[in-house]
Amino acid sequence: MAQKDRLKWDAKYSDGDHLIEKGEASFMLKRYYDKAPAKRALDVACGTGRNALFLAEHGFVVDALDISPVGLERLQDHAGQISGAGKVNCQVVDLDDYSPPEASYGLIVVTNYLNRPLIPKLAKALCDGGILVIDTFMADSQNGTRDFNPDYLLRAGELPEYFDSGYEVLAFEDARKGHCNNELLKQAIAVCKIPA
Repeated sequence: MAQKDRLKWDAKYSDGDHLIEKGEASFMLKRYYDKAPAKRALDVACGTGRNALFLAEHGFVVDALDISPVGLERLQDHAGQISGAGKVNCQVVDLDDYSPPEASYGLIVVTNYLNRPLIPKLAKALCDGGILVIDTFMADSQNGTRDFNPDYLLRAGELPEYFDSGYEVLAFEDARKGHCNNELLKQAIAVCKIPA
């Protein structure tokens, strides 16, 4: 599966006019990045890195993970232009087998990607007071007959179910329109790890 995914995303990111690269950072990330207690961040399934670049421009050291070396090369090219304390560390990772180090990040962001078994691991990777932002697509009849695998679409109201203990939900939006002129409905959440 990982090789098939890598080839698919490498092909998409090889297109010089890839839409996601031109998009803005997640609206939920922009709303809460400055609440992070530490300037170490993790961008999961970063693609060409719009969120990682946003964070680095605001002084974060970002570990940017993706299965596509092509996407990460494009990110690295842009990251080299960042001035100041921010930095992006790119790493090719099969996220199906990934576990981040616990209590290591002040901020974690995941957009346009859903790996349900990974969500609890990401929550544990937050340091006390750390912020986790997830912003991805949901199953909804308004999204039409796109070729999305339903396993990678959120159910209505699903994201808060992962954070019933030890986390404060800062914001949750269900059935919100996507970015980049994308009409697909999305779900977004920002949570804070409550200090023990």
